[in-house]
Amino acid sequence: MPLAPPEMQRALAIEASPETVRRIEADFDKLCVELVSDWLLGERRFESVSQQTEHWLARLYDVLYVDEQPEASRLYERFRLPLPRAQYLARLLMARRAGQWRKAARTELIATLGRLKASAGDAVEAGEGQVQRYDTSLSRGAYDELVVAYEAVGRAANDRERPAPPRKLPSSPTVAWFSITAETTLAILNHLEADAL
Repeated sequence: MPLAPPEMQRALAIEASPETVRRIEADFDKLCVELVSDWLLGERRFESVSQQTEHWLARLYDVLYVDEQPEASRLYERFRLPLPRAQYLARLLMARRAGQWRKAARTELIATLGRLKASAGDAVEAGEGQVQRYDTSLSRGAYDELVVAYEAVGRAANDRERPAPPRKLPSSPTVAWFSITAETTLAILNHLEADAL
């Protein structure tokens, strides 16, 4: 019989992938026993409840939420944290595991731009690569990867004309909306695919 009440497991599974839901069902109780045992036996001592919360959330992301980036809205919904606290903890968790999240963010960026590739190619062939724009969105981490990739494309342009930069649109705290030309879409995708080789 699971240790966690069903409503807790439902809260943990909010906006989670099917794989994460399976990990929650299989591993959450074991993780809880591990964390509480560490606390009871004094394996880990924290100077504040905030430090303990940060550590416990980090462990949840290490074990259960391995396929997603920490986002304030999910922390707010799943753990009923105040939104400013959830935003702070999301930034902290992102910084703590930057390499892991950057890989996930880059994968998200390639997938998002990849969905535009065929249409962007058609626009460039029709001579509309600089005027055809696509409005789309990414997580904040993936948007940061977009900016980094665009900067690399711009540096490599040298004497040829640089593609237009992505244009940031009004966004939410966790989702970045932007507009991007067909030409820039293809240039960034080409850069990311070459970089992956």
